[in-house]
This record gives sequence, C-alpha cells and structure tokens, in this order.
Amino acid sequence: MFQASVSGLYIDQQTGEPVVLLQEVGGDRILPIWIGTNEMLALAVELSSDLNRPPRPLSHDLVETVVSCLNARVVQTVISDLKDHIYRAKLSLKSGSGTLKLDARSSDAIILALKFDAPIFVAEEVVEKRMQLSGASGQKPADLWNRLQQIHPEDFNTLSI
Repeated sequence: MFQASVSGLYIDQQTGEPVVLLQEVGGDRILPIWIGTNEMLALAVELSSDLNRPPRPLSHDLVETVVSCLNARVVQTVISDLKDHIYRAKLSLKSGSGTLKLDARSSDAIILALKFDAPIFVAEEVVEKRMQLSGASGQKPADLWNRLQQIHPEDFNTLSI
C-alpha cells in the first residue's frame, strides 16, 4: 500500500469524463480514477479556495458536520479494490468508541479524506488489477503502466488512457 495525494482534477477529452489523479507521496506512481460529474463538482469545490464555496452545504459538507457532531473523524481512506471496472474504497472513522471501516465510493472517500485532512492510501492490488484489465483489453500491462507513469496533468486534454 502506498500513500497518495490528489494531484488534480481533469477531464478525459476522449471520453468527456472527469478524472481525479492520485499521485504517490514521495514517489512517481500515479493512479487516474474516473468519477461522476456530481463528484467532480464536489471535489472541485473541496480543492478550491473558500471563496468558491456554495452558500448552502453540499452532501459531503453535511456528512462532515454529522461525523464531527458525533465526535468522530475520518482518519484514513484506502482505495482498496477494483471490481467490475469500478474503484472501491474503505473509509475509516474513529470515535471514542473505536474505529469503524465503511465501504465507500472512491470519490466520496477522497472528498471526505480531504475534508478531514486524512491520508489517502492505494492498495497495491488495485494497481495490479488495473494492469490485468488492460491486458484483457488487448493492451500490454507493462506498456499501460509505463504510459500512466509518464502522464502529466495537461495530457488529459489530449490523451486517452
């Protein structure tokens, strides 16, 4: 497992879908995760300054308030699995009564990790499964991995992965 941070939010010009790009902390590995449009908006708001906050709370703001009012906090997010082409995550909450691990969409878990300033981790098997999927689609896993590691944020305006 490796720790990652949000490198940016982009639009894949080939598919028109939003992509959040995770970058290994202190390393070179990256993992693009395609997300929904609503999640892109919430993530964009979270990554922007307070001046861009909507006047009313978004769903993730409500979750943050509820968790905080219960004297709990998000302590980490793990991008834990890739199943049926969908990234899965585990969100760890800690309170006075212990730690609770919740199944979550990766985008929601990333947003809540940012809200609570909690670390984001990526399980090694997620990267391995991503490489297996590329092999099943006719791409050589090593070639895809090399391409992923050479991507720069501005490439999402011109590349298809």
